[in-house]
Amino acid sequence: MGSPKADKSGQSIMPTSSVLSRDPAFIEFAHQMLDNSELADGLSPQQMAHIAAIGEVRSFEEGQLICDEHERGDELYIIEAGSVEVWLDPSSIGDDVSEARKIASLRTGQTCGELALLDGGVRSARLRAGTNGAKLMAFNRRDLLALCEADTAIGYRIMRNLAGALALRLRLQDMRLYSSE
Repeated sequence: MGSPKADKSGQSIMPTSSVLSRDPAFIEFAHQMLDNSELADGLSPQQMAHIAAIGEVRSFEEGQLICDEHERGDELYIIEAGSVEVWLDPSSIGDDVSEARKIASLRTGQTCGELALLDGGVRSARLRAGTNGAKLMAFNRRDLLALCEADTAIGYRIMRNLAGALALRLRLQDMRLYSSE
């Protein structure tokens, strides 16, 4: 969204992220896109505009692969509409179960891809668009971390929100494990 593109005269026809993040219409757009997301909790509309200016909106049809388990990943996603299914393939870790299984369904406002963003490692699961497809805002690791370093108030809030979202998921998974025993 925020990378400038030039026309034939060499003039930029696409506004930069710093210009976008000050535009009232873009601030409203960013607020609508991110207001109910885990990632933007506690951020002002202007701070959300700074984040949205480095994101890219992507749409996926039902069942379409968003990213695959064990591939290197460098993006975090916020679900803007629809849902994302999280799948694991137990055979990839030596389990005798031969079929992949759905372990979660994520909804509007939730994030996915956090682990690859945080540690730069491989994807821990396969993500597919849910039954009504998915509209996501994708954030490149390098761009998001650069924003977090440049604006530490935004960086603190993003990292705190990611930690909170991951902690909640771990607690829910623990409850599932304890209840199945």
